[in-house]
Amino acid sequence: MQKLAELVLAFIIPIAVLAVGCNRGGALGTAPVVGKVTYKGQLVTNATVTFIGEGDTRTAVSVTDASGVYRLKTLDIAGAMPGKYTVLVSQTEHVPGNDQPVSMHEAAKNRGKAREPKQLLPAKYADPAKTPLKYEVKAGQTNTFDLQLAD
Repeated sequence: MQKLAELVLAFIIPIAVLAVGCNRGGALGTAPVVGKVTYKGQLVTNATVTFIGEGDTRTAVSVTDASGVYRLKTLDIAGAMPGKYTVLVSQTEHVPGNDQPVSMHEAAKNRGKAREPKQLLPAKYADPAKTPLKYEVKAGQTNTFDLQLAD
């Protein structure tokens, strides 16, 4: 009987340790980050919002919804890790049919280059070296950062 108890403990303890160690949701310590993106006072939909963390802080990303609202996620976990971030916002023109295969004639005409989608927001917001958007995510609270973009 004691052998059975030792055997059970030998399996249960490592499994419990692994389960706690592998549940990285709480281990990341993310805090909710939400906000609204506007450009020239208009809501920006389908824009990619990227928070690039300093040091070991992981990047968090979201896409704005029909109301211009973003809700960051880090590795599929809601929120962002506490820390300082450089924020990028980009929105590209959707070209109907751009996801369709191209004919040989069309590829030759374009010299094999895919058509680059047009950026709809000022380029500075998509460049980590030029963006003026810098924020600090604080632990234990909902962080709301409304991103008001201008030319």
